[in-house]
Amino acid sequence: MMVTMRKMAIGAAMGALAIAATEGSASAAQPVEFGQAAAPMDTALRSYAARTGRQLFYTSALVAGLTAPALAGRLDPDEALRRLLRGSPIMVVKARGKLVVLGQRAQAPQPTATKAATPRPPRRKATEAAAPTDGEQPEPAIIVTGSNIRGQVPTGPLLVLDRTEIDRSGYGTVAELVAALPQNFGGTATEDSLSTGSDRSFPNTGFGSGANLRGLGSDATLVLVNGRRMAGSGGKGDFTDLSSIPVGSIARIEILADGASAIYGSDAVGGVINMILKKDFEGAETRARFGSATSGSLRDYQFSQLAGTRWSTGHIMASYEYSKRAALPSADRRFTRSADLRPLGGDDFRNSYSIPATVLRFDPGLGTYVPGFAVPDGQDGTGLTPGSFTPGGNFNDLRTGTDILPRQSRHIGYVYAEQEASGALTLFAEGRYAHRSFFLRSPAYFGIFPVTGANPWFVSPTGAGVDLLGYSFLRELGPIRNQGSVETWSAAAGGTLELGRGWTIDAYVSRASERTHNRTSNYVNSAFLNEALGLVPDDPTTPFSTARDGFFNPYGSGASNSATLLGFIGQAATEELDRSRVDTVNAKADGDLFDLPGGTVRVAIGASIRWEHFERHGMNFTDTVTPVPLIPTDDSRRIDAGFIELSVPLVGADNAMPGIERLLLTAAVRHEDYQDFGTTTNPKLGLLWEPLSGLALRGSWGTSFRAPSSKEITDPLQAVTTQYVNAAGGRTSVLSLSGGNPNLKPEKAQAWTLGASWSPPASGFRVELNWFHTRFSDRIGRPAFENPTRVLRDPAFSSFVTLVDPINNPADLARLQALAATPGASISIAQPLDSLRAIVDGRYANSARTIVQGLDAQLSKTLPLAGGTAVLSVNGSWLMDFKTQVTSAAPAVERVGTVGNPSDLRARASLSWDRRGVGGTFTINHVGGYRDDLSLPRRSVGAWTTLDAQLRYAPERPGWPKGLSIALSITNLLATDPPFVNNAGGFGYDPANADPLGRVASLQLTKRW
Repeated sequence: MMVTMRKMAIGAAMGALAIAATEGSASAAQPVEFGQAAAPMDTALRSYAARTGRQLFYTSALVAGLTAPALAGRLDPDEALRRLLRGSPIMVVKARGKLVVLGQRAQAPQPTATKAATPRPPRRKATEAAAPTDGEQPEPAIIVTGSNIRGQVPTGPLLVLDRTEIDRSGYGTVAELVAALPQNFGGTATEDSLSTGSDRSFPNTGFGSGANLRGLGSDATLVLVNGRRMAGSGGKGDFTDLSSIPVGSIARIEILADGASAIYGSDAVGGVINMILKKDFEGAETRARFGSATSGSLRDYQFSQLAGTRWSTGHIMASYEYSKRAALPSADRRFTRSADLRPLGGDDFRNSYSIPATVLRFDPGLGTYVPGFAVPDGQDGTGLTPGSFTPGGNFNDLRTGTDILPRQSRHIGYVYAEQEASGALTLFAEGRYAHRSFFLRSPAYFGIFPVTGANPWFVSPTGAGVDLLGYSFLRELGPIRNQGSVETWSAAAGGTLELGRGWTIDAYVSRASERTHNRTSNYVNSAFLNEALGLVPDDPTTPFSTARDGFFNPYGSGASNSATLLGFIGQAATEELDRSRVDTVNAKADGDLFDLPGGTVRVAIGASIRWEHFERHGMNFTDTVTPVPLIPTDDSRRIDAGFIELSVPLVGADNAMPGIERLLLTAAVRHEDYQDFGTTTNPKLGLLWEPLSGLALRGSWGTSFRAPSSKEITDPLQAVTTQYVNAAGGRTSVLSLSGGNPNLKPEKAQAWTLGASWSPPASGFRVELNWFHTRFSDRIGRPAFENPTRVLRDPAFSSFVTLVDPINNPADLARLQALAATPGASISIAQPLDSLRAIVDGRYANSARTIVQGLDAQLSKTLPLAGGTAVLSVNGSWLMDFKTQVTSAAPAVERVGTVGNPSDLRARASLSWDRRGVGGTFTINHVGGYRDDLSLPRRSVGAWTTLDAQLRYAPERPGWPKGLSIALSITNLLATDPPFVNNAGGFGYDPANADPLGRVASLQLTKRW
């Protein structure tokens, strides 16, 4: 199958070359008969393109409000375009064969020709679409996200954030920009979803920040940089870390909120986010930003430097960005400072594994341990008697001393160069390197352990020979420390060969790599604790001796044990090193096939080969006397792909009729052959209909897929004792299984979209509506592991739960013993096998199905106001359905608008005004209210509306102020706390639908040199 696939890919590429060569030999354009009346510039240029067969590329903002003169007679196409543009602020930036790129004049309007002016400007690939500014070349986009055909806008919903919108947002990172999108869901692969433990679907070992369009998963949103894949992040290498992308170097961000596996292959299920970095810059730009939360200790600093130059046949630019952000302590926010949420209207989620300790007793009715007696506080544990204890228990506050957001620092470098090698060949090379370090304090180690008469400090309130204590090491060791680093780099080189008559060949090779190191330390090694408690004899292989160093005293108030003893038992640590790598060879040709009455049929055809590699190594030093290596993962695979895409204009300017000014059919298909699990073919169809000028209707259908990651296939079986919440609200001891599944299949999806846009000519107004529907099946996940608060309470998870009774059923005990004997098993001494009541299977499986349906709406209006220009923009997403089906036998459950799942309504609206260098932006962000279906009784969660504001000034005077801009931004202007959520983790908000930052003020200075 792989041989066949490779032959098909090579054949596709050779076919593209043959077609391009044939087209490139065609004769020069002949005079054309014109007869078009004066019309809006956009309409006139469309008509011109249809008559001449030329491909015109320009932004809608470039032609907005402009009118073109009438054009009549038999004219040379160059002369006709010259007449259309005469007197307008539009010029020809680049002309090559049938390709014509339009941009804004840098000076007063002058007559232009489709030939490049003399002296000739440097040759550039037209890959950036930003408003012209000093040093940047104003080129509209040619390759648009969602299509391989130059200039072809996809029929699916496409959002674009240009440099102006990015600067006006007030955000300092790419992750913040993406998180603010109404189409994005924050419940997976984010810093606070990891620190609070609310995201169990992604092993985000490097505290990265991912994108999650439609809530379908960070692994189902494909993130590209300059149209190319990045290396995977995290413990599975299955999502893209946005924090490695330099925000100061971004030209624009394109978001295709639609399945696109027919174009890009795996992972493009929820959509595609393409980060287009600047490539052509002359001069230098310095940025400095300081931000601070107005409550608490969170601060951030950012500095970036960009520089570039051009010459007659090429250009080069480079940038460096540094940023540092302090941690956000849990104590800085009232909804995270304590696990006792009663003051906020919730429950008390402090536990009884405390300091001073709690003597536990087993409750057979609840199937778990409950508080029996409290060790008194304010004493050293040396003079206790059975009468010293009080009935009940002490409390451990999990939030004490912890952080919600980690401390982070980043260094990012980026370089891009382009050189014209000949009249038709342009070569490029680019590279990007990022290094990020992080540190976070998580809850102090707590647990259960027995104490017997072998410990000289033992005393039982009931006179028993052994007691089980719930204990926290908060006062003695402090919080657990999570620290590490992430190193990311990528390099690409390639070229563009223009063969004439609109045919172009693009080819490149690239490598992207990410290395994540995570170390968790400052907690208890249970083997050393058992020795210090006297549960096992002194081990001569350890440096500790109870005769010399004393026994661990668990009956004090946190000051009873020596530094030597605590240093011995507090040696526990885990380390994990993850490496992922993606190598790609890609070749594509696109151009004209033949003419139809409605216009020119265009095609893109190509092939790619991709190699993916993931490895994981590390060690575990938590319950043995020496560190134990983690079971390693080291896996590679090859993916061969061939693809083709067609653009068929059925109706255009020459055959338009009442009610059908334009009718365009698009079709694409991509076939991929995976070395490890087989092949997959994904088609996509689109239709665009313009019944009248300014009104467009469109629809699309396609299939998408996500291939299982290496870890999901090869991860070894592991068994761990833990406790899950049961139906009665208590906790049940279980044996939890995790691991990979070599029989996994790819996840599959079908997506439908219908959309309409209306933009009356010369009105400055645009409105767009898009309906989307995605059916995502065979989803790979660990339903039981990802839903610890539901698995024993929700019948939908019953297929993953096996109830056991090891005391009365020898078969159950034998099964538990066999699982406990597997390599890597971790069986707590406080949870012996005969105390377990269930086996919970949390291994990866193709089990789930998700149905997502909703409506997106965008509106924009530009108008003159008070001597300046005002721009109103609105972006909203209404999620009608987010149904999940855990297994094929389970019922579909509506999850939209519930805790930990997407809200049904998200919106962002902004109003900007600018006049002579002075401007301001006011933004409203809204998240609709939803239901807390995890609390008993269930409760409502309020809506969350925040306000952002920015004031900016860019002097227009000559001299040193030229190129200077100052922006003061405040996000969450009114310091509105997230709506309260009674979260069992002991924090009072929902990280999936809100953030804990509070009001953040920032000042940014930018100087162009």
